[in-house]
Amino acid sequence: MDLFLTICTFICVIFASVYIYLSWNFEYWRKRNVKGPRPKLIFGNVPSLLKHNRHMALDMQEIYEKYKNSGERFVGIFMTRNPQILVIDPKLSREIMVTNFKSFRDNEPQLWANRRVEEISTRNPFLSLTTEWKEKRTDVVGGLSANRLKSALPIIMEACSKMTDFVRNETVESRSVIDIKSICYNYTLEVVADFIWGLNAGAFQSKKPANQMLDMSRSLLENSFKAVGFYYASGLAPFIRNFSYVRFFPEQTEKFFKQIQMDALELRLKSKTDRPDFLNYLLQLREKKNVSHLDMVGHSLTVLLDGFETSGALVYHALYYLAGNQNAQNKLRQEIMENLDENRGVSYDVLMELPYLDQCVNETIRLISPIPVFSRRCSEQTFLENSANSKVQIDPGMILHIPIYAIHHDPEIYPNPKEFNPERFNEGLAKDLGQRGCFLPFGDGPRICAGMRLGQLESKAGIFEIIRNFKLTLRKGDNKLEHVDPNAFIIGLAGDLLVEFECIK
Repeated sequence: MDLFLTICTFICVIFASVYIYLSWNFEYWRKRNVKGPRPKLIFGNVPSLLKHNRHMALDMQEIYEKYKNSGERFVGIFMTRNPQILVIDPKLSREIMVTNFKSFRDNEPQLWANRRVEEISTRNPFLSLTTEWKEKRTDVVGGLSANRLKSALPIIMEACSKMTDFVRNETVESRSVIDIKSICYNYTLEVVADFIWGLNAGAFQSKKPANQMLDMSRSLLENSFKAVGFYYASGLAPFIRNFSYVRFFPEQTEKFFKQIQMDALELRLKSKTDRPDFLNYLLQLREKKNVSHLDMVGHSLTVLLDGFETSGALVYHALYYLAGNQNAQNKLRQEIMENLDENRGVSYDVLMELPYLDQCVNETIRLISPIPVFSRRCSEQTFLENSANSKVQIDPGMILHIPIYAIHHDPEIYPNPKEFNPERFNEGLAKDLGQRGCFLPFGDGPRICAGMRLGQLESKAGIFEIIRNFKLTLRKGDNKLEHVDPNAFIIGLAGDLLVEFECIK
C-alpha cells in the first residue's frame, strides 16, 4: 500500500509540475492590464499551429473580429505558452512597420532557421539577423530595380509566349478544361529560371520527364512550412531545439541550387554574354563587393522564392477569380486590347500602369494575402499606446503579429470581403488604404518585400497574356473562394483549380 501511495504521489507531482510549467505565465497579460482571450493549456490561443486543422490566419482572424471594436489597439495572446501581441488597430500596424521601425527592426522569422546548420536560407533578408538584413536586402533589391526589370521584360514575355502556346496546344476543338495551378507555376518557374540563371526550365515541354527544378523549387517552401511548424510547437519546451531541428531548406535542395548557380556562372563567363538578368547583376556585385558563392546562391534563392511560389499563387488565383466574374474579365480584356502597341505587344511602363489590371491584382492579393501574418520582434524597449490613456511597455524580444488576412477581410473596411470586386481599388484607393494600414500585402517600411517589383511585373504579364488570348469560364457549381489550404505557407485555395479555356481568335 505504501508503495502504491508513493507511486500515485509521484505521478501527481509530475502532472502538477507539467501543468504549472505550461500555465505559470498565463497571467502575464492580465498583470499588465492588457485584454485578450483566455489561453488553453498546450494550445494557447492559436491551436491550429499544433492541430493543423485550418490555417493559423483564421485563428487570428477570430481574435481580431472579437476585439476590433473593444477600444484596444492590440491584445495579448499566447502561442502555445508564450505571451505575444496581436495587433487589432490597422494604424498601429503601420506605426510598427514604418514610424516606430527602429523599435521593431527584427523579424520573428530570423528565429526560424539555425545558423549553425544552414548556409543558404539564413542569407535571405527575411531570415537575416538585425546586423545583416539591411546589407542582404540592399544586395537583392539592387538586382530588381525598375530599370533592370524594364530591360528584362523580354525575358518575361518569352515565358508568357511559352505559356500561351502550351495552353493553345492543349485546347481541343477550341475549348479545354485545364488546371491553372499547374500552368501558372510552370510559367513562374520559366520566368525565374531564365531571369536568375539564364536557363530554360523546360516547364512547358509536352513530353518531359519529371522536372527536377520544379520539384526542388516547390520543396523550398514545403519544407519551410514544416520548419515553422516545428519552431512554434517546440515553443512548449524550447530546450528541444538544442538537439532536434527541422531544416528550413532541405539539404538536397541546397546542394542542387549551389550546383545550378555554379554551372550558370561558368556558362556565362565562357559565353561572355551581357544579358539584363539577375546573374549578370550578381557578377557585377561580385566584382564590386567580392560577395561569396554562398551569398550569390542565397540572393538567387531569395528571388526564386519571391518570383516562383508567391507570384504563381497570385496569377492562378487572379485567373480563377476572373473566370468566375465575367464582367471583370471582359472589362480587363477591353483595357488590354486598347493598350496594345503597333506590334501587338506592350511596354513595361504601360503594363505596370494599366489601372484595371492593377485593381484586379490588388483585389486578388487582398483576398489571398500571400503572407497572411507579419510577425515583428521588438528590438529595443518602447511603449505602445493601447486603449485611451494607457501605455504598455514592450520589452526586447516580444513578438507582435500583424494579422494581414484578418484586416484584408474586415467587412467594415471591405464590404462583402469574400467577393472578388476589383472596383474596391478605383482611383488609386490602394495607396490610401495602405497609408491607413488597411492594405499591406507586401508589408511596409524598410522591410517591405524585396521581390515586390518582380512579383508584380511577372504576375501582371502572365494575367495580361492569358486574358488577351483566352476566355476563361468556371465549370458550373465550381467555386472555391472560401476554401483555404491549412497546410500552405502562402494562404490560398486548396486542390486543383480547373478552368475552361476558349481561344480568342
